[in-house]
Formats: sequence, C-alpha cells, structure tokens
Amino acid sequence: MLLGDPAHALQIVDAQDGQTALAKLSRKEVTRIAFEHGRVRKVTGSAGEFVLEKDDEKGQIFIRPTDAQSTKPINLFLTSERGTVALLLQPVDTPSDSIVIREPSDPRERSIAPTRLEASGRHVRTLKNLLLQLADDALPEDMQALEVARDITLWPGTRLTLQRVLLGTGVVGEKYQLTNTGNTTMEVAETALFKSGVMAVSVERPSLRPGEATNLFVIRERKSDD
Repeated sequence: MLLGDPAHALQIVDAQDGQTALAKLSRKEVTRIAFEHGRVRKVTGSAGEFVLEKDDEKGQIFIRPTDAQSTKPINLFLTSERGTVALLLQPVDTPSDSIVIREPSDPRERSIAPTRLEASGRHVRTLKNLLLQLADDALPEDMQALEVARDITLWPGTRLTLQRVLLGTGVVGEKYQLTNTGNTTMEVAETALFKSGVMAVSVERPSLRPGEATNLFVIRERKSDD
C-alpha cells in the first residue's frame, strides 16, 4: 500500500556505515538533518547544489537546494562519531521537513555484507544516475529499454501504470505514472514501496489532488527471472 499518514513531517532513515539511504528534500524550504543519537561532524557534497546552515550547538544541519525548480537528486555524505552515511536526497514539492538518521546501536551490525554495486564503489553514483535517466526518458548505453504501458491494480481511487523499464546486468529501473482517480487528496509514502531487493524509490509529487498524476521511479536489484 502506497498511502501513508498525510502528516509526514519527519523522515526516519535507517542507515549503515558505507551504505546509501534515500530521503526526500524540500525544493523550496529548508530541511533539517540530524542523527538520532549523535552529532553531524562533517558534511561533504557539491556545494553549488545546496545552501548549508550548521547548528553546531545541537549538532544538526539545515539544507536547501540552490535551484528551487530542479528535481536533480542531491548526493550528501554525513559523518558522525560512528561512521559516514551517504544520502541520496530527492527534491520534491513539500513544506519544511526533518530527516533523522538512525544508526545501528551495535557497531557489529555495520559489518553486513554490501550488495555487488556497493562493493564496487559505484553504488551511490549508480542510483543517482539511473534516477536521472528514468526522469529524462534517456537510455544508458549498457542497458536495455522496454516500453511497457501496463496498468497495475493497487486500490480503489488510484491508477498505477508501468511505463518504462531499464534493464541492466544487476539492476532494474522502473518508471510509473500514478494517478489519483478518487475524490480526496492522496499522500504517497515512498517508504511503503521499500521491500527486499528495492534499492531506491522516488516520487516527483508526494501529494496528489483528485485527477492529478505524478511520475514514480523504483530502482531494484535484478533477479534471474527478470
């Protein structure tokens, strides 16, 4: 189920040292980012893509995209006392929000084996580039494109259409169009789409009034039966 609580003013992100987490970023307002237990010690990213304010007293930061019209994902690395977390932030039309990063309480939990993409050192770049390719309807040289146009049944008052699939050796990118065919405003919770094998989820417009539609992107690991 994609629907979540409309009052989603707080994003809880479970992160592992050296792995990547996806979160939403307000395009026009500031977004607060903090660790649940710890302080933001260091911020690394492309300075031209966002405006950064630091709250050294509380160990948190506030960021806002430089271009309020851009939907280009922003790649950010945050370092705490426990390790470094990579965030892939998708700018969306939402009010000011807060992202709280939850790290493992036991350092041994961070020894979980990474996926093949993460182990290759290209995990973050792969997710970011594939999201951009899906949004631009582009075709990477090393991937196969399938034009699908298949409706998928979800729940009354919605229509979800799988429009395009990009097939790579170990990853699949899917572009959907989600339409609110009901009579009330619908809030789309990206976290509800995360399941085993899903690497990233991004929705351009998380709030849809009746009759409105939005693009929705899913990146997942490719299985042998794909």
